[in-house]
Amino acid sequence: MSFVYPAFLWALTALAIPVLIHLFQLRRFKRIDFPNVRFLAEVSRQTRARKKIQHWLVLLARCLAIICLVLAFAQPYLPGSSGAQRSGDRAISIYIDDSFSMDGQNAHGRLLDQARKGAQDAVMAHSAADRFQILTGRFEGREQMMMSREEALEASSRTDASPYTRLLSKVMTRQREALTASDAPVKRAFIFTDLQRSITDVQNWVNDTTVPTTIIPIPPANTENLSIDSVWFASPVRRMGQSEVLHVTITNHGTQELVNVPLRLAIDGAQRAIGSFSVDPSSSVDTVLKFTNDVAGHHWGEVTVTDQPVTFDDKVWIAYTTIERLQILTLTANDAPGDRAIAAVFSGDSTHRFSQSPYREVDLAKLASQDLVILNALPEVASGTAQTLVEYVDGGGSLAIFPPSGGEPQGYTALFGAFSVAPPSRMDTGLVRVERIDLEHPFYRDVFQSMPRNVDLPASHERWSVRPPPGSDVLLRSQDGNPYLVRCDPGHGSVYICASPLAERAGNLTRHALFATSLLRMAELARPMGPLRYTIGADAVIQLQGLEISGEKPPHLVGPGGIDIIPEVRRSPAGTALSIHDEALPPGPYALTVNGDTLRLIALDRARAESDLGAMTADELKTQLEQRGLTSYTILDDATGDLSLRLAELDQGRKLWKWFILLALLFLATETILLRATR
Repeated sequence: MSFVYPAFLWALTALAIPVLIHLFQLRRFKRIDFPNVRFLAEVSRQTRARKKIQHWLVLLARCLAIICLVLAFAQPYLPGSSGAQRSGDRAISIYIDDSFSMDGQNAHGRLLDQARKGAQDAVMAHSAADRFQILTGRFEGREQMMMSREEALEASSRTDASPYTRLLSKVMTRQREALTASDAPVKRAFIFTDLQRSITDVQNWVNDTTVPTTIIPIPPANTENLSIDSVWFASPVRRMGQSEVLHVTITNHGTQELVNVPLRLAIDGAQRAIGSFSVDPSSSVDTVLKFTNDVAGHHWGEVTVTDQPVTFDDKVWIAYTTIERLQILTLTANDAPGDRAIAAVFSGDSTHRFSQSPYREVDLAKLASQDLVILNALPEVASGTAQTLVEYVDGGGSLAIFPPSGGEPQGYTALFGAFSVAPPSRMDTGLVRVERIDLEHPFYRDVFQSMPRNVDLPASHERWSVRPPPGSDVLLRSQDGNPYLVRCDPGHGSVYICASPLAERAGNLTRHALFATSLLRMAELARPMGPLRYTIGADAVIQLQGLEISGEKPPHLVGPGGIDIIPEVRRSPAGTALSIHDEALPPGPYALTVNGDTLRLIALDRARAESDLGAMTADELKTQLEQRGLTSYTILDDATGDLSLRLAELDQGRKLWKWFILLALLFLATETILLRATR
């Protein structure tokens, strides 16, 4: 037992008062001899002994009453988990976990509602003179300011679910920053959370005895949850009239098998595909939804399942652009068979608009509208053409270079130098075959799943020496270890360099299936489509691949419910990007507009970090804290009772002064009864 005001214990010297009174009240009895009073003498002796005992009991009752009164004024208490109670104003930081997992339920209702009520109880457990911080996962700047008790109660009541997921170590750092700025002598932190395993990073917690931290777990009753984790198209480009295959990954975070769960896809608000899937407990499944792109332009979509009660991860928003055709242009010279081979790949496909032009007659202004430009057997590249091609690639276009048979590499020195590629040189080493295909690179990974050892790959009799810059991708490599097909990204676009000419005397590349496959992949990857969706709270910067914003008027993001914001435009060598400053925007499709014209649709979606509702128990957390020697943390594993009283006991200990007041009154009543009995 400890005392808030131990100086009051000096008042115990007042015990001398009843002792002195008792001594002065003692009477001396005279002995009077009287014959034949043997029986009266015996009664007198019995009465005197009884009165002496009664006087001692009265003295004891008075002393005990004084002791209890003195102890009550000294305010005794049993120390709580935070140790001895410290006097003075307090600075209290309270974190309310407002992530989507707190939408779960237990026997006492919604978890977030319990956290809000617990925070208000924690506020009311302290005095009106204390200062409070109400912190949520939004980490807003205003939340770092201390506030009064009334303001803290109001801020707690306004807390609602948000898309932000914060590690508890980051939360504690944020709390300490706010409490350190306060000059209050006593500082405490409280955390109301469901202790999800994904955020409870005990390994990153630190001991800070200056800020004792109390964690109040609010565990969910049911951890069953179904989430759509990711979506992606099978092909990289959306073209009009193309049959699309949309892959969907769904995870069952629960313990029960789910069978024939419906899955729906809506495009521009109209249902376009429906499917079903079955998934085992604690596992994921990939399924597909198929539809046909029949309208060119910007589109948005939503993939949904039905799952209760946690619904934030039951829908995925996507946005994409459908183009009519890919524009392919070949600049030709003196290789008619090679030109015919290229034309055979694209001219018969309605998804491509293919054209050819002699390299000396090409309209350079036409290059900007092309998705893929192919240079076939040009004897040289003029400086003007080279500069235009550099600007074209820097603007996001793709360029494929096939050298001339028997040509001089010096004619390409300027063009290669502009792309940071070493000047080429001729290599005539006889027959050499392609030995390896880089199946790990996305260029071929989505085409070939595996490659037999004895596969017949292209061979060449004539090759150039190509030395790509660092960071380039060698897609095909010859038996002698030299690059055969290289991809480099000097600007926002791509440059493909083949070491072997397409002429028949130079090799058999045009007669190999790998030729058509490679050209089609170059065309598919020529126009960057960008991600299907961005994550709210994680992707604060949105890269606009292949899109430039010009003009004096700022762009707008127009989203669900008529929301209209002006994002910050960032321009850098990597391209144009939009910054939304980590705003808690609602999920859905957003139109990027300038002067009322829609440049692109952008889908903002919620993070899936909290889809797994598995939570750490209070006992598990206590064990980990003990193993790591973290003594400044207290786990309040049952917050269903009078939380304000329990929190007060944790902070201030169990106060005993009321009990001593009651004991003092009891001893005074005992004294009164004894005095009446002595009359």
